Amino acid sequence: MSSRNFVHRAGLGCALACLAAAGAQAATGSALIGASVSETSLATLSHSMPSALASATDTGPLASGHALEHLQLALKRPADKQAALDALVLAQTTKGSAEYHRWLTPAELRDQYGPDAADIATTVAWLQSRGLVVNKVSPTGMSIDFSGTAASVGAAFHTVLHGYTRSGQRHFAASGEQSFPSALSPVVEGAVLGNFFPRPMLVASRKPSAAALAGAQVHKVGSSYTMAVQGTTFYAVTPSDFHTIYDENGLFSGSSVVGKVTGKGVTLAVAEQTDINPADVQNFRSQFGLSGYAGTLSITHPGGCVDPGFTADEGEAALDAEWSGAVAPDATVIEAACSSSETGFGVMTALQNLVEGGTTASAISVSYGGAEFENGVVFLTEWSNLVEEGAAEGISIFVSTGDGAADIADTGATLATSGINVNGLASNIYDTAVGGTDFGDTVVGLNSTFWSSTNSSTGGSAKSYVPEIPWDNSCGSYVNWAGAGAAGPLQNCNNPQTAATYQNVVGGSGGQSLLFAKPSWQLTGVPGVPKDGVRDLPDISLFASNGQWNHFYLECMSNTAEGGVPCDFTNPNNFLGSAFGGTSFAAPDFAGIAALVAELYGKVGNMAPALYQIAKVQYKNKLLATQCQTTNFPANPLCVFHDVAVGDNSVACQAGTPNCYTNSLSTKGIGISSTSTTTQSTAFNAGVGYDLATGLGSVDIPQLLLNF
Repeated sequence: MSSRNFVHRAGLGCALACLAAAGAQAATGSALIGASVSETSLATLSHSMPSALASATDTGPLASGHALEHLQLALKRPADKQAALDALVLAQTTKGSAEYHRWLTPAELRDQYGPDAADIATTVAWLQSRGLVVNKVSPTGMSIDFSGTAASVGAAFHTVLHGYTRSGQRHFAASGEQSFPSALSPVVEGAVLGNFFPRPMLVASRKPSAAALAGAQVHKVGSSYTMAVQGTTFYAVTPSDFHTIYDENGLFSGSSVVGKVTGKGVTLAVAEQTDINPADVQNFRSQFGLSGYAGTLSITHPGGCVDPGFTADEGEAALDAEWSGAVAPDATVIEAACSSSETGFGVMTALQNLVEGGTTASAISVSYGGAEFENGVVFLTEWSNLVEEGAAEGISIFVSTGDGAADIADTGATLATSGINVNGLASNIYDTAVGGTDFGDTVVGLNSTFWSSTNSSTGGSAKSYVPEIPWDNSCGSYVNWAGAGAAGPLQNCNNPQTAATYQNVVGGSGGQSLLFAKPSWQLTGVPGVPKDGVRDLPDISLFASNGQWNHFYLECMSNTAEGGVPCDFTNPNNFLGSAFGGTSFAAPDFAGIAALVAELYGKVGNMAPALYQIAKVQYKNKLLATQCQTTNFPANPLCVFHDVAVGDNSVACQAGTPNCYTNSLSTKGIGISSTSTTTQSTAFNAGVGYDLATGLGSVDIPQLLLNF
């Protein structure tokens, strides 16, 4: 485990009037703050300023009277309590341990592991002494919600709050590192003084030209769809195709190695910051043959949070609800939505209120992300604390790793300029980080081997598992430059004819955390796991492409006010308007898999440690270690993991920027992402066992259930 889990913001829970009652149940007699809190001795917090400021434009100080409502002050546990909780969370997922699958309640987290009541009271008094209004203390005592003016907040934390713009969006943040009285530092992590919040991990499909689209034809095959455009066939991945590819059909019929498993009796949740239209989910299930299952959807605003209404993130939320329920069609899906604000990240509020409100969900999916330090280290501190609390309660939390390949900070840009970085929401050690793959059939001209032009017995067009490669749309990808006949990625990326299509920062993200130490469960003898001392991402992957090699997902989101289209997939424009990719899909897909696990085994907490233990067994078998590689088809039916061993998630980058390798072939000033700027060390290659492009690979779902 890491020596300290930098983590979350607990958020909204017990009102200030409840502080005394909550504190009375917390441990007493172990206060860490002395009697005097003096402003003459200050502790300065490093990395508290958002790294996003490097690419933002400063518009000057906020008006002194500018009201900032519901800011969050993150607290920390005493070191001994934090170490004890870390040890417990690991023991809860270790077979043979006396604590195995013995989950805590939110009240037990507060009473046994929360900060001392006297320290919380002292911190509240300090905030009030600075002219700030304390609104609430979180149920577990790990954060304090407060409000104030820009002037009073800045003065309390010895900084100045400025306005910023980035990519046309307005933000605010502290213009210098925050400080607070040293006497508070044993308990206070710091305040979240910025709003460069994570974004949804959703990527639209690449679109043919209008002229080409005029002659396009969509073909419905059972409950699957293909589209022909000027001799190119696009194969949409629908639920029936997913069920075939990842071997779910036997689970639904009862003929699998573990019998019938559909998610019945299990609840899973998706954390969002927008409402969705239930009719879209019903339409999705009807069109894709899922309406015969008993799964239901409920739209909630957990903890009484503010209803966000419909926002631009509706497409993200709709697919999360639709696809998690598609993988576990009898499960109950909760779409938990809380409003975002100038100072609050709605997804975090939703997750916090689920975890600290005693949710019945066995699994929670989060499809948002941003670079680790993008909104400052305190934001990560709050998030990670919250995810650990969820793990301690037995909740499996799945977070998408992102869609910027080796550089999530520049997702969607033409060239990477920020160096190698990973999704801060996924890089803590208490969640399962889910990356993305593509299918390799189109690359080698074998579409007809894996896809049928007529209806199959399952209603889909996929015939079997389809061998996977890392998802990477960039000219830096081995699959792309080799397919183009280039001598290497630099030649390909500096070719003007390549630039228009393949100069992009889009692909399944993975890499090494800059903040979190490597957890012990990631060092279990699986070949390929780097001995780098840091948390590596992803843990696992599933299909996530947006059409690079003519495969993508379909979703139903019909709200045209938020970019939706009618869910008539037979219309070429609507078909492409509903076509997306991204690890946004992979995370809820895996939450659906977790619901199947929970049906058999109950709550399992953080699933990642179990995945590495199962992989260790697979790689001890030399025959399986070879036959489970996706280059060997058909795979051995005993494979739990499909090992993606060819390809990478490298992207094109601007010469002279961090982690950008160039040489004489960089005639247009374009390099490729690399762990070295002096030698070509691709970031990151797929390989045997674990790799930073796809983690442990993807899964055969029945074999995972059998071996869990």
